[in-house]
Amino acid sequence: MAISNATDARQWEYVTYAPSGHRCTACKKLIKPLEPVRRGHADRSSGPPEVIYRHTGECLVKGVVA
Repeated sequence: MAISNATDARQWEYVTYAPSGHRCTACKKLIKPLEPVRRGHADRSSGPPEVIYRHTGECLVKGVVA
């Protein structure tokens, strides 16, 4: 059984609300206040992991699933 990126619990920590000013890493659109998003992290070459946010459903960009 294949695991998709959208449902992989190792990639996405939980559903939450993003702090003001953050953008969806998939579609690059500004996340609205009180819009539910998935919180995750991206490893960097140096320093702590970067926190990222993506829309919980399909992004407005054609073919991108968060």
